[in-house]
Amino acid sequence: MRTILRNAKIWLGGDQFASAVLFDSSQILAVGTDAQVEAQRQNGDQIIDVQGRLVLPGLCDTHLHCYNKGCTLQNIDLQDVSSIEEIVSRSRDYIQAHPDSSVIHGRGWNHDYFAEGRILNRADLDRISTRVPVVLTRACGHIACVNTCALQRLGFTGVIVQPEDGQIDVDEQGCPTGIFRENAMLLLKPLDPPLTVTQIKERLALALDAAARAGLTTVHSNDVTSENLDLMLEAYRQLRAEDRMPVRVVLQCTLTDPESLMRYLEIKEQTPSDEVLVFGPLKLLTDGSLGARTAWMRQPYADDPSTRGIATMTRAQLDELVSLAHAHGLQCVCHAIGDAAIEMVLDTFENVNRTSPDNPLRHGIVHCQITDSALIDRFASTHTAALVQPIFLHYDQHIVAQRVGTELAQTSYAFRSLAERGVAVSFGTDCPVEDLNPFANLYCAVTRKDLHHPEASGYRPEEAFSLEAALRCMTETAAWQSFEEGRKGVIQVGALPDFTICDQDVFTLAPQKLKDVRSWMTICQGKVRWQAE
Repeated sequence: MRTILRNAKIWLGGDQFASAVLFDSSQILAVGTDAQVEAQRQNGDQIIDVQGRLVLPGLCDTHLHCYNKGCTLQNIDLQDVSSIEEIVSRSRDYIQAHPDSSVIHGRGWNHDYFAEGRILNRADLDRISTRVPVVLTRACGHIACVNTCALQRLGFTGVIVQPEDGQIDVDEQGCPTGIFRENAMLLLKPLDPPLTVTQIKERLALALDAAARAGLTTVHSNDVTSENLDLMLEAYRQLRAEDRMPVRVVLQCTLTDPESLMRYLEIKEQTPSDEVLVFGPLKLLTDGSLGARTAWMRQPYADDPSTRGIATMTRAQLDELVSLAHAHGLQCVCHAIGDAAIEMVLDTFENVNRTSPDNPLRHGIVHCQITDSALIDRFASTHTAALVQPIFLHYDQHIVAQRVGTELAQTSYAFRSLAERGVAVSFGTDCPVEDLNPFANLYCAVTRKDLHHPEASGYRPEEAFSLEAALRCMTETAAWQSFEEGRKGVIQVGALPDFTICDQDVFTLAPQKLKDVRSWMTICQGKVRWQAE
């Protein structure tokens, strides 16, 4: 079916607008005034009067985790808790509502917000249950706390042998406190029964529906791993075949050994090209998070000189996987938050691109938080893309100087500086670390303020994006990041029929009001995927 949106304010870039657009399920057919598009109307065309609302190119999130988002929607949501007592109460309520659960999972806590002023421990979680394993993951996803039952099930009852690239916290007597950091969290996997494709599909579907409601039409989702490669790909394939993907997905795949990477390359080569389910880049993690003090730093943390964080890969491991992917023409994006991690990834990218310094595979770094001026220069000189999360400023602006010191804080989260140096900067949310609401992300990019204090001056306001530049990071540059420029992120003839229709006009709002905007209608693949009541 062909559809006409009319009586609209359709953003074409810059200060250019149209009032109507005609499209079918595969592409945009015409853009112009209501009269110009009406002249191409045919019998049977569907007409949608958007009543003067703003229509943007479909918004894209270039880094999140759909599967983990789906899990949070099924498990205990701890994102807004302000105390350990609240965690205990909310978790007990969940157990009462789900008495047959064999393992209790929750996510979203942040100990920096706790009234008690300390991190969780196993004794806190023992108050939730002594009968069932409880695993509560921090908002960042880089720390988990478990109860004594979980420790006993896993056999952590004697001397603790620390894993590589991770840490199990112990007390003065050498007993585990319940806190698992970075790759130590992999040791918790035996607590859960094996996943089925049906379970994975249900969780992915929940997340994709949430993305459509939020106004997203494309997500770059980091779900595939070496451990779940076949199951996750099969779940996505089935959702695609059942037309249960209301947004387009670019897969970011964490493949940590050459064998699984080669298998993914083989599957990718054998899979027909598809603009809804895109087999995207290799995605590697090189460190942790700033909030957890596991981001890998060159110097010790200012507020904990005993640690520089955790490098979750060695340079040799990183070089091997990136070189293998690069040799087979596969793009790489690497999680790097601390300055030591960013430097290591830039070294690796510079090495693989030594004969093609313009970075033709568009390798990029996800997060790019702690930088000095020299690292910013290296992003530009190596043409390394930056897949950043402005919404992290909501929380991180209150801790960054404490963690890394005032001097380094004044050159960090330098997203506008990167863009002005010619670096391709695109925006994501890292959901479920933060909510996938693209307008909250837009607000943080434009104001550099937290979501609760729009009256404040904000963190390094000189790094704020203009509204137009920020929107381009969520549309045109996001499309470039997945080699889809011209097809996505623009409203022009021949582009994909994806639109985010806003309930308020972002071009006429005061910047502090951007966080209150929502999707009035989301159209993806030429179909209405969400409409507000």
